[in-house]
Amino acid sequence: MTEPDTARAPEPTDAEVIAEILDGDRSRFAVLVRRHNQPVYRACRAVLRNDQDAEDAVQAAWLNAFRALRSFRSEASFRTWITRIAINEATTRLRKQRQLISTEDIAMPDTQSPERELVTKELSSRLEREIDALPEGLRSVLVLRDIVELDTKETADCLGIEDENVRVRLHRARQALAQRLSEPLEALLPEVWRFDGERCARILSLVMAGIEPA
Repeated sequence: MTEPDTARAPEPTDAEVIAEILDGDRSRFAVLVRRHNQPVYRACRAVLRNDQDAEDAVQAAWLNAFRALRSFRSEASFRTWITRIAINEATTRLRKQRQLISTEDIAMPDTQSPERELVTKELSSRLEREIDALPEGLRSVLVLRDIVELDTKETADCLGIEDENVRVRLHRARQALAQRLSEPLEALLPEVWRFDGERCARILSLVMAGIEPA
């Protein structure tokens, strides 16, 4: 008797999902939003330095991406493409605002002891403030490389600078933060500007509503 094949089908690639969307299945756009919402938010948050402004930019960036989806070329990374759109949207909004707003408290995961959770939250909030205090050029590179986790070339493409400039700015940004923080950066960076749970679901709902045909 042949055993049933219980192996889970592999996740579709971004390019495969995009092909389904362009074939008319708009609902598949939700896959891309869920998959890349957090890095897109973090990129916007690095530019705008305010949670609500970043969320607004994320929503607009996804709608811009949907409208421009036919221009995406699968030989490129979709993550790089959507991150570039997000940065452009956030930068445009920043030029209009020309004002700085303080950061908000960020919800932290509850998988630690209450004591350690409090310490981690305090350290992460401090790190967020220190990142906000970095010059724009250093801040964007640090976030894209160490938080969004783009590689050097992807970061350079998103920001329109040379690879060597990315390496130099990243070194300076890390050095500036290390001088101000006692905890290792590696332990804190994954907790910066988390965008999951209800916040992610809210943006997903708004984006999907925005792409529905009139």
